[in-house]
Amino acid sequence: MDSVQVKKVKPTVLYVDDEQQNLVSFRAGFRKVYKVLIANSGDEALEILKEEHNNISVVISDQRMPKMTGVELFEKVRELYPDIMRIVLTGYSDVQDIINAISKGEVYRYITKPWNRDELMVTIDNAIEAYNLKVENRTLFTSLQEANEHLEEKVKSRTKALQRQNEELIELDGEKNHLIGIVAHDLKSPLSQIGGLIELMKFDMETFTSEQKEYIDMIQESINKQEELITQILDLNALESKASNLTIKPYDLSKLVKESAERFELTAQKKNITLEVGVIEDSFAEVDETYFGQVLQNLISNAVKFSPVDKKIFIFVKENGGDLEIHVKDEGPGLNENDKKKLFGRFQKLSARPTGGEHSTGLGLSIVKKMVEDMSGKVWCDSVEGEGADFVVSFAKASKEA
Repeated sequence: MDSVQVKKVKPTVLYVDDEQQNLVSFRAGFRKVYKVLIANSGDEALEILKEEHNNISVVISDQRMPKMTGVELFEKVRELYPDIMRIVLTGYSDVQDIINAISKGEVYRYITKPWNRDELMVTIDNAIEAYNLKVENRTLFTSLQEANEHLEEKVKSRTKALQRQNEELIELDGEKNHLIGIVAHDLKSPLSQIGGLIELMKFDMETFTSEQKEYIDMIQESINKQEELITQILDLNALESKASNLTIKPYDLSKLVKESAERFELTAQKKNITLEVGVIEDSFAEVDETYFGQVLQNLISNAVKFSPVDKKIFIFVKENGGDLEIHVKDEGPGLNENDKKKLFGRFQKLSARPTGGEHSTGLGLSIVKKMVEDMSGKVWCDSVEGEGADFVVSFAKASKEA
């Protein structure tokens, strides 16, 4: 197959001079390299530029011409066709012309007469390269502007779509919260009624058989489990919908820790579990008293549930740099690697089970995490399987309350 050769397009140069011999010489010297257009005056050059300015890369003009000098021509060219490169030809003694050409016509180069062909060709080639770069930059800039405008339109369109989606999500979230409230109410009401009936039946427990008594206990346990689940779902829903108003201020955490531990003394005694409490007096951090109490109750309750009988639970406060850490450490089965990944997730059931038949909803730790983060704290768990679990809540230390 024959190869196809692409003919290279010659760049176009306009040469302006009032001396005919100079025009002939320039055309003869450069016509093989460039497409040469010639004009014998500034006015004629402007007429040619009007028709050919999109094709012309460089204008070369003699400075000393009647009616319109090279500088005067270049002032007009600069205004009308700023991308076209301008080269002025001037004599050695025309210093002022050179200065004017640079300041007024903003020429690319000035060439002293008589010009040397090779030197002039190098100057013209450099000017053509500069012209091409100008055009390419302008084209790229225009393309960038168009792309930016298109991008802005897309961003605006996407932003509107996201706003609509966000409004829809807010509306759906409100409907969800409303629905949860209705469902929870509808569930709690019959449970409360059943619980009330069970309490009435207990007045006649002496007449029941042992099997009937067992059934009554099973029903009561089921009611308790469902009420706990409903309460925790409502707690989590309230947290997510920001229905709870926090009152964050400095509290003595040691005092709050001791109060929370005391509430579980009787529960722990039923499994012969010892609660060992260690605190640092005047350990202040900014928390919400109610939230902090619920966090501690969840963590201590879990420790009691998952601890075997005759064990200890260590509840203590310690300083770590600028933070106060509250630890709830048990001697239970600990956590394997899979359990650690699921910690603090909703409705997550771990491999370890409560040791005394207690009920676990799988929501307690997710509530703890949300409450702690709402108070700008941190929560984590250190555990080795078979060696218990140490749940840690951390808050920045604060000045003593007023």
